Amino acid sequence: MSNLRLINETTVSASTSSVDITDVFSADFDIYKITTNNFSTVGTTQTALDMRFINASGSVIIASNYDYAYLNMQSATSFSEVRNTNQTFIDNFFAVPDQSPEGASSVTYVFNPFSSSSYSFVLNQSAESSAGNYKAKKYISVLKQTASMTGFRIFETSTRPFDEGVVRTYGLRVDS
Repeated sequence: MSNLRLINETTVSASTSSVDITDVFSADFDIYKITTNNFSTVGTTQTALDMRFINASGSVIIASNYDYAYLNMQSATSFSEVRNTNQTFIDNFFAVPDQSPEGASSVTYVFNPFSSSSYSFVLNQSAESSAGNYKAKKYISVLKQTASMTGFRIFETSTRPFDEGVVRTYGLRVDS
């Protein structure tokens, strides 16, 4: 029997600049797995898919409390590291998809998002294909707030919407 429990599946099938995945984090689990598959953009322009948490009152967290770092592994150029603190969102978190058939997918683990006594930590791996170039990222991030988070927002900040993809959120059960 699997330790993963599907909590939510959201399909993006129309052009949008954000999608909110709400009421997925609760006291039932401490660890969550989020997968995104086959995200692509409208037209021919790439777009960066970013992340923000949503708290228990339904407000999107836009305070400068996000820290993140990632290793950017590109096939066409050398690898690079990116580090930022006190940001208002997690940049490029769900990758940078391009027009279908090129696109992006990711796997994310979220730790203690519902706990009001600890920070929310996130690990992520993503892969993308843009303009015939392949790129992967390994991410670590933290939301430095001690408040209950119940969901998250996937959005773009560059006025280049995305138009398809699937987001699945699972709770990870720990058997004793």
